[in-house]
Amino acid sequence: MSGSITKQATSRARSRANGSAMAMEEKGHLELRLWLRLIGCSVKMESILSQRLRKEFKTSMARFDVLAQLERFPDGLTMSDLSRRLIVSNGAITGMVDKLMQGGLVVRAYDPADRRSVIVRLTRKGRESFLRMARRHEEWVVSILGELSVEAQSELLQNLTLLHRNLDLHVKS
Repeated sequence: MSGSITKQATSRARSRANGSAMAMEEKGHLELRLWLRLIGCSVKMESILSQRLRKEFKTSMARFDVLAQLERFPDGLTMSDLSRRLIVSNGAITGMVDKLMQGGLVVRAYDPADRRSVIVRLTRKGRESFLRMARRHEEWVVSILGELSVEAQSELLQNLTLLHRNLDLHVKS
């Protein structure tokens, strides 16, 4: 009888261990699925907004981002600062700024403090154009995310804020 009890206890322990291993494996898959879903949502959202910017304003998300950076800095930014802020190459920034200059949205000027540096600034037309785009961009985001309930939005924001804080712990200073 004691052998039977031992076998049952061992079987239950194995079952719990197997269940724990399966739960850990499923948890890992859950984390990977979550990661992929976050990326997927980000890519889809950016694609939707990019298509709308192109259709309504005949501009790209990249150019919109340049205008957004410049709008935050009325005194302008150097090409290198723009490049760093947008995490793109200096060559890519040069091409985008050239296109924006052709449209009369930005101007280049030498930095009075360092004549080797060029500062890019929004023109009046550029600021007005950006503000129109930014209003529509905001409307689109509100419309898309507004399809979620207020409770779902609140919970999602709370969870993403927590994730953001946790990610800060993994960033090397």
